[in-house]
Amino acid sequence: MSAHAGTEPVCAAPSELTRAGFSLPRLARSLAQKTPTTILVLNSSTAKKPVSTAAEKDAMPRGFPGTIEELMRARYPDGGVVVTTRNQPRATAETILATLPEVLAETKPALMIWQTGTYDAILAADTSSFSDAVLQGIETAHEAGTDVIVVSPQYSPRTAFAFDVAPYTSALRWTTRAGRVPFFDRYDVMRFWETEGIFDFDSARPSPSLFEDVHRCIGRLLVGMIVDGVDSRTLGSR
Repeated sequence: MSAHAGTEPVCAAPSELTRAGFSLPRLARSLAQKTPTTILVLNSSTAKKPVSTAAEKDAMPRGFPGTIEELMRARYPDGGVVVTTRNQPRATAETILATLPEVLAETKPALMIWQTGTYDAILAADTSSFSDAVLQGIETAHEAGTDVIVVSPQYSPRTAFAFDVAPYTSALRWTTRAGRVPFFDRYDVMRFWETEGIFDFDSARPSPSLFEDVHRCIGRLLVGMIVDGVDSRTLGSR
């Protein structure tokens, strides 16, 4: 079954995977003050070819940060929401820590969406050290006045034979509870999509729109989690 843009059920996922669980008070305060609000997406993806022209930019597949910015601006039109992305290719959680204070000081985000775990899994890093690094990163962000949502690695049956991300996803689940921040379990969400026949991640000939369809859905679900965290700020964690 192939996904089609704009089809509501495509972005469906179990509620236990999409609820915030914890509030986002710093982001909520920034949005309420109607001041410029920056959301930082921090990841360790592989380096991409530089984009030099507008035509090249338009031709690139759209990642989920663009969807987040579009939907957040529509929901909070007075919030001045801007989404900025920082890539640190092939970086482990411990590597991220070295530059995190500088990145936070420069971008001053109200919310940091931190994708982590992939390269820790590839390098078979110690899961206890990984958890400690993620928790320290959460604490560093909070001290800088930034809320955090942690995002697990992607699900990919085509790379499962090479490295196992499950232990790192499990470590993130427990670490985010200890750090009292929302956890977006992208691995289980994507695995649910494949099980339900929404997306086929193991096809030898994937749909040309697969990347954009998947990222559009991830963006929409993350916005749902963000809104849940903003709206729950007066209720405390749930």
